[in-house]
Amino acid sequence: MTKARAATPFVLGLTGSIASGKTTVLEIFKNSGLFTLSADALGHEALACAGVQKKLQKEFACHSREELARLVFKRPSARTRLEAILHPLILKKAQKLLAGCGARVAVFEVPLLFEAGWDKYVDMTLLVAAGGRGLENRLKQRGLTLAQYKARLKAQLPQEEKFLRSDLVIINNSTKQHLEQKVRRLARALNDIYG
Repeated sequence: MTKARAATPFVLGLTGSIASGKTTVLEIFKNSGLFTLSADALGHEALACAGVQKKLQKEFACHSREELARLVFKRPSARTRLEAILHPLILKKAQKLLAGCGARVAVFEVPLLFEAGWDKYVDMTLLVAAGGRGLENRLKQRGLTLAQYKARLKAQLPQEEKFLRSDLVIINNSTKQHLEQKVRRLARALNDIYG
């Protein structure tokens, strides 16, 4: 007799500071067979909607995502207004996709998981923490200056606070191969327990 599939999956909330390796970790989970979802990707979809663009144009008078990014990372009040517009749309879409995914285990990447209070919507949290040369290399690959990185960090909880609030932590300070080994082990464990 086969077990009935759960209506909603066990959801692992994946977070980390900018350039910590969250996207790479999400991709490894996906390649390990888990259902994955990215709040950033859902945010980009929302930004592409004509209704949202019109609302943002009216609110911020910005003509591109780059202009909007510069504004919200310079002014916390603008970032708060942007989040008030986008976060409800992203959360509603994510909840719908997770409820209908048919998977037993899902990984939901949310850069501002704790800051937005979305940790209450997941079953367990995973922090990807990074530093040192790996972080510097990822910043260079993204074309971010140290000043831009620090401005974006100000929009997030300090990594130490995220450590304290996370159920699990993966330290990303070695090679991609080493990171992949850690994530694949965790994916197997999640499948064994919740799959």
